[in-house]
Amino acid sequence: MARFFRFARMLARHSSPYTLISQPPVDPDDAYNDDGVAVAPTPTVTVLRGSIQPLSTRWLQLDGGKYTEDDRALYTLATHQNGDVIRYQGRTYKVDGEEDRPDYTDFNKYLLKWVSTP
Repeated sequence: MARFFRFARMLARHSSPYTLISQPPVDPDDAYNDDGVAVAPTPTVTVLRGSIQPLSTRWLQLDGGKYTEDDRALYTLATHQNGDVIRYQGRTYKVDGEEDRPDYTDFNKYLLKWVSTP
C-alpha cells in the first residue's frame, strides 16, 4: 500500500499569493469589432496561493539544461495546465510540467519556466 503524504496544512501556512492569468479562447464571432479591427479577449486574473521555490540542482541538470536558475517549482493546492501564465513577485512564468504524484500527496507540484520581467 502506498503512503499518502499530507502537506496541505503546512503548505497553506507557508504559502504566498501568486497570480494566474488565463487567456480565454478566441471566439471567431467576437474577434473583430464593428470597424473590422481585431479585438483581443480580456484575460482573466485570479489570485491563488502556493509556495514558489527555486529548482533543485537535480532539476537544473535534467533534460540537457532545459531549466535554468531563473525557473521555479510551484507547490499549490490549485490545479494548472501546461502553458498557464503565472505572475509572482514581478516575474512572469509559464507552467512547463507537472510532477505527477496524486497517489502520494495532497498538493500539486508544477515546474515554471521564466518568461520575462515586465
